[in-house]
This record gives sequence, C-alpha cells and structure tokens, in this order.
Amino acid sequence: MELFLQIPMLLKITVIFILILLLTRRKYSLGTALLAGALLLGLWSRMSLWQIAQSTGATIIQPQTLMLNAVVILILILSHAMERLGQMKRLLASFRGLVKNAKLNLIAFPAIIGLLPMPGGAIFSAPMVDVLGKEYGLDPETKALVNYWFRHVWESAWPLYPGVLLAASLAGIDVWRFTITAAPMFLASSLAGYLFFLRKISHAAPVKEAQASQFRLFAKELTPISLVIGGAIIGSTVMAGLQRQFPALEALPAELPLVLALVVSIAVVFRMNQASGALLATICRNRAFWELAYMVTAIYIFKGILVDSRAVGEISQTLLALKIPLVPVLVILPALVGAITGVSAAFVGTTFPVLISLLQTSHLAAQMLPYLILAYISGFIGIMSSPIHVCFILNREYFQADFGLLYRRLWQPLAALFAAVLIYWEILRAFSA
Repeated sequence: MELFLQIPMLLKITVIFILILLLTRRKYSLGTALLAGALLLGLWSRMSLWQIAQSTGATIIQPQTLMLNAVVILILILSHAMERLGQMKRLLASFRGLVKNAKLNLIAFPAIIGLLPMPGGAIFSAPMVDVLGKEYGLDPETKALVNYWFRHVWESAWPLYPGVLLAASLAGIDVWRFTITAAPMFLASSLAGYLFFLRKISHAAPVKEAQASQFRLFAKELTPISLVIGGAIIGSTVMAGLQRQFPALEALPAELPLVLALVVSIAVVFRMNQASGALLATICRNRAFWELAYMVTAIYIFKGILVDSRAVGEISQTLLALKIPLVPVLVILPALVGAITGVSAAFVGTTFPVLISLLQTSHLAAQMLPYLILAYISGFIGIMSSPIHVCFILNREYFQADFGLLYRRLWQPLAALFAAVLIYWEILRAFSA
C-alpha cells in the first residue's frame, strides 16, 4: 500500500486523466467522472475523507462557483427560449438578402447561430447553407465544412461560451480581458475558413436588394443578443467605476453585470414573443441545464482538491527533474482531451486547473494570459478535429458528406490556426515580458 502511495504525482495525474476519459466514454457524465477523479486524487495524496469533504464544501459555496453556474444556465435558457419561440429562425430569415456577397451570405447563417452556444447548433443553419450552397453549385463536403467551421469561429473568444468563461474564471482573469486578448484568434479562424473553404467561389447567385424594413427586422430580432453583450460591457464598466469610488463594492462578483444582462435579455425575449411563464418552467426543467451546472461545480471541486492536495507542486518538480518543456504540455494536453471528448468545457475543466497551477509554480503568473490562450486554442483545435463532436456528426449526416474527404480538407485550416496562435503567443509574450 505504501508503495502505491509513493507513485510519482505526474503518473498519478496521468492515471486520473485516463480514468476521467474512460468514464466519459462509458457514458458517465463529465461531472461524475471529475468527482471520481477528485476523490481518487485526494485519497492518493493522503488527504482524509474529512479533508476532501471540507475542500468540496468550501468550493460549492464560493461565489465564483455559484456565479459561473448562474451565467451558464441563463445563457442556455436564453438560447433555448429563442429557439423554441422561433426567434432564431426569424433572425436568420431576416438576414438573408441584406448583403449581395455570396461568400458572406454563406458565412452569416452559421455565424449568427454561433453567437449563442447550443449543442448541435450547426443543424439549425444547415438548411439555409444547403439552399445557398446549391445555388452556388457547392459539393456536399464544402457545404458541410462551411457550416461546421463558421458555426464555431466564435468559440475561440466569444464570452458567452462556457469554455471561455471557465478558462477566464479558473485563472482569475476578467472575462472581457480574456475575450479582447483572444479576439485576434477569432479573426484568424475566420480567415482560415475563408481561405480554405470559400476563396475559390468566384461566382454569385442573384440576391434581392434589401429593403429598409428588413434591416429594422434584423436589428429587432438581434435585440436579445445585443442586450447581453452591450449590457454586460456597460455594466462591467459602471461597476468598475463604482468599485474605485467605493472600495466596499469590490466584494461584488465580476460576473454580476453579465448575469443581470442575461436576466434582462431573457425577459425581453419572453415579452417580444408574448410567451408565458409556463414555457420558462418547461425550459428550466431541461435536465441538460442542471447536468451542466453539476459539471461546472465538479470542475471547481477537482481544482480545489488539486490545490489542497499540493499535487501541482509535485508535478512541477517532476517536470523540472525530467526536463519536460512546459509549452508542449500546454499544447498537447488540451488538444488531446478536446479531441477525445469533443467538448470545450471538458478540456478546460480537466486540464486548465493543472496548467494554471504549473504556470504559477513556474513563475509565469505575469504571463498567464498568453500561455492560456495558446492552451485554449490548442484545445479548440482538438475539439474541431474530434470525430465525436456533435456538430461534426450532425453536419456529415445532414449533407451526406464523405468522412474521409471532410478530414482531408479540415486539417488545413486547423494547421493554419495553430500556426497563427503560435505566432500570436510569441507576440503576446514579447509585450507582457
């Protein structure tokens, strides 16, 4: 037994990661898999059951855990309400014809859907892309790749995605600072998709001239999303100013303006569509919402056990002794977990607590953001290449695209995106040094 406890921490963490991945592949929820990993880590690190329970309890009631759960659940309520009430379809319909550019029209439908995180969301824009793709004479693989890629370009930096929120929250970085700093990766992703999927489209199908009423309709249907982003930015600015004037307000959670903006936006959606409270109750009974909240809480419990067990200090010592460079770990670990799970919250939740602690013990806390963006985009590349990514599966089936051809074309923009993030990481490091 003593020999079992003396196994190097790096090997213990490796075994725990394998356990978490095996449990998720066995159809256990990520939350349950993370809790099992946290329990094993605590016991394997000589923590008593009472110490594990104390760490778990402290994590559950901390404001950061509660506020992030609130944000994630409210985002899901908003996206489901817009879908159930037909507002998302009206938003897409109102956009068509606003621009004459064929390529922009193809991009717009999946990109608008991508503003709100919805599992399998690519299937909502697939019919529009299919109709336009036939007008432009595109093959099934090109239609599938355009819909899949541009549905996810926002996920590299958009603050409404759980992966982005989790990454910023776990690192203690303001989500807007993370978003603004990572924004060039959204541009790089969009450019890569354009160059490899759309550049060769040289002709355009006729598009009717947009009427002024159509612009107004599009702006109206976009109101809930505009309220979330604008309200959160303005609210954060106002709160920061008040905190400078009244230091007692510094205890307010950073996520509060976003929570309030989401509540207002949900109320506006229900008012615009004259929906009843019964629909809200139906949406809130969606089991997936509470499974996601369970997962977010489990991520923080795993992080808490990782810190309280002093596991990261031991891992750092092992990496130093073995002379394993930190950067390959930051790239490979998120990419591998992302490819295996196909979910951004999974690679962030399982790997970022370890990576953040490694950066801190490696005296790189001052350069935390550049390294985390490198790790996050590496994980994003992993999920985009995952054969079990729900959107990838739905896209392939909807367009009846050839699996092999999809992958032969998908690796090119992914490679370009990885090259871009490496260059951007070097630039950020130079300016933060």
